[in-house]
Parts: sequence; C-alpha cells; structure tokens
Amino acid sequence: MTNFKKFAAMALAGAMTVGMMAGCGGGATAEAPTGSAAGSGTSASSEGSKGTITVITMALNSDFWHEVQAGAILAGEELGYEIKVLGPNDETNTQEQINEVLDAQNYSDAICICATDPDSMQSTIADAHAADIPIITFANPLTDESAYDAYTGTNDAAAGRGLGDYIAETQGKDVKLAIIRGVAGAITHDQRANGIAEGVEAGGGEVVDEQPADSDRAKAVTVAENLIQANPDINAIAATSDEMALGAYEAIKSSGLTDRIKVYGFDASLGGLESIIAGELTADAAQQPIQMGYDSVVLATKVLNGETVEKENEVPYDMIDQSNAEEFYNNSIQSLRDAGFDY
Repeated sequence: MTNFKKFAAMALAGAMTVGMMAGCGGGATAEAPTGSAAGSGTSASSEGSKGTITVITMALNSDFWHEVQAGAILAGEELGYEIKVLGPNDETNTQEQINEVLDAQNYSDAICICATDPDSMQSTIADAHAADIPIITFANPLTDESAYDAYTGTNDAAAGRGLGDYIAETQGKDVKLAIIRGVAGAITHDQRANGIAEGVEAGGGEVVDEQPADSDRAKAVTVAENLIQANPDINAIAATSDEMALGAYEAIKSSGLTDRIKVYGFDASLGGLESIIAGELTADAAQQPIQMGYDSVVLATKVLNGETVEKENEVPYDMIDQSNAEEFYNNSIQSLRDAGFDY
C-alpha cells in the first residue's frame, strides 16, 4: 500500500465525513524535505523520471501548503515523475505566481496550480495550456474551463454549509455568529462564508456580522476585537481559514471570553488541529490537502498518458472536533514525514 493510500485509509476511518469543499490555510512551518523545492525550484526526485510535473501553490509558508506539497511528492515517487514545487511568498502575490507559470513552461511536462487570483491568472494559465502543456488546477477553480484539463478540490459551499450546520446543531437556536472571512471577493471565501451563514440560519441561529481579515492571523486579532466590541452578545465566531480562527481565539482569550464565545475554523491545518486538541478552537471543517496534492499529480500523469479524465474531481471534507482531531493530526504528520518534511 502506498504512503498516501495508508494516510487516506487512516484518515477516513477516524473522520466524520459530511460533504465536499476547497481552499487554503496556515499554521506553524517546518523545514521542507531535502530536494523538495520549497520555493527553490529543485526537484523531489529526478533520476530515471518519466518527466517533470511542476506544482505551483498559492504560497509555501504554511502547513497547509506543505501538506499539498507532500501529497504531490508521494504521488511523484509512486508514479515515477520528477516533482518541482513552487509558490509565492504569500497568498496575495499574484505577479510572482504569474512569473512562476511563465518560467515553468520552459521545463515542465505538466503544471498543477492553485491560482492566487483566478481572474488575474486565467490568461497566463490559458496561454500555457494553449502551448500543449497539460494544466491541472486545484483548490481554487478558474471560470474558463477551456484553460485547464481538470480541477480537483473540495466544494467550499458544501463544506461551509456543513460547518454552519454543525454550529447550529451544537449551539442551538440561540447562536449569534460573527464570520471572519478571507479577501473580499475571493470566491472560495465567498462560498465558505455563505455556506456557514446558511447552515446557522437554517438551524434558527443568527449571523450578526461578517468582516474580512485577508487570511492573516494578526489582522484577525484586530477584526475579532472589533467584532466583540460592536456585538457584545455574540457567542460564536467562525473563520474561513484556520489562521484567522487562531487569531480570533487570541482576541477572545485576551478579552477573557473563552467560556462564552466558541471559535470555529476552516482547513484543519496542523495549528488548527493542535488548538482543537488543546480545547481552544471548537471544531474545524477539514480539507485534505495531502490528497489534493496527490490527486493533482495523478490527474496530470493521466493527461500526459492520453487518458480521459473528469473535468471536476471533488475531494471530500471532514468535520473535526475533539473526538477525532488527534487521529487526523497524527495521520497528517506521518504523511508529511513520509514525504521528507522535518515535522
């Protein structure tokens, strides 16, 4: 059994799967595996490879993207392809990612990419695709389906709704929720926030406010402080990424309100999982970034081999709370280590 398949089997055994979703997150960083490319363009493996697949993430500065990278490395090892992983310094650096796509066309047999800004990136990706380079998009879909061969990712709207339902079911009709979301206008965060609101309101709860914090922990601290001050009756905050959820928890802890306000995250990054295990964050809608990276490379190899692939390929999400956070965390750490990360 492959390393990834072992991970998937263990993760699915311990998780409460309730739908589909996509996106990005953060947490503490660790050293990238030797030769794995954390932004440098070096390869995961090269001797005797069948070709080169470049994986371009939105950034390489967090656990979430390390897990995507790990999944890609594991797939490359299994299928015999050299894997190069690139990413900007942060998730808002679209120009750097455009330059990475332009450069990757010179040496890549296929490109897998999670676009920082799908609208701004679409023409660059389409040009690469028009140059007969197979393109697999993941986590952040493009609107022009002719610009890529296949997409893999989670369904943000469904995952957001699953988290909203969970909040309503566990907190009841008295829940008064504030939402902290990613960059205004980002479709993944729109879908997550809307899904959360729908689930809470369907359960009889109320969404009292929604503010952006750009997936930044420090900004989320300030936004949460302002939300608490403006809405003294809120008893729940849901964030559309774990970095923002962890920032919100810092603000709530500093305000001495941890007994009254519950915090929910999105991504199940290692930092988010550690916080749930410690009894801080209450629950998390978990993406499976390792599977996302793995599936992206698998799809790329199928296109390279002339196989027919589905245009849309969903990755399941899980609801994580204290009942299954530790098992999910341990499985993620093991897969990262299998891929060569120093965790």
